[in-house]
Amino acid sequence: MKFPTRFGVGEVRRDQQVARQCYKTAVMDKGKDKTLSIANVELIGDVEPERPQLVEEVLQVPLEEGYEERIIQVGSQLGEVENEELITFLRTNRDVFAWLGDEALRISPEVMVYKLSVDPLRPPTRQKKRNFAPERQQVIAEEVSKLLQAGFIREVHYSD
Repeated sequence: MKFPTRFGVGEVRRDQQVARQCYKTAVMDKGKDKTLSIANVELIGDVEPERPQLVEEVLQVPLEEGYEERIIQVGSQLGEVENEELITFLRTNRDVFAWLGDEALRISPEVMVYKLSVDPLRPPTRQKKRNFAPERQQVIAEEVSKLLQAGFIREVHYSD
């Protein structure tokens, strides 16, 4: 964050609390002959950002018996009747959930296909080939092969 000081523009990186404090001080002291003390501010420190906490605990509920990796989370502050009704509803409608790509084959292409509205009179622009690290290249190839096997994508050849 950048903020005005008497000596020019001050800059604080990575710590939002310190940045907000400096900004408030700069705004409140506008017109006064004060300097901001940044002696105790570590600009490139190892400050771990505080992660937001859950509002309530959640219960891990298996959606199907025999598939322990298919877990849904239900709020723990629901009443017992509401909790049972919600779990029963989710289990009876479990066919809506797609855990793997090939489980979503029943979705109509009209829902998930996106068409670009491009001007047919303008020639397409060829993008520059992107180079990735070998580990990322392998992960990309695995994901593309999964999508090809599931029938979500297909290879298209364009003439030059």
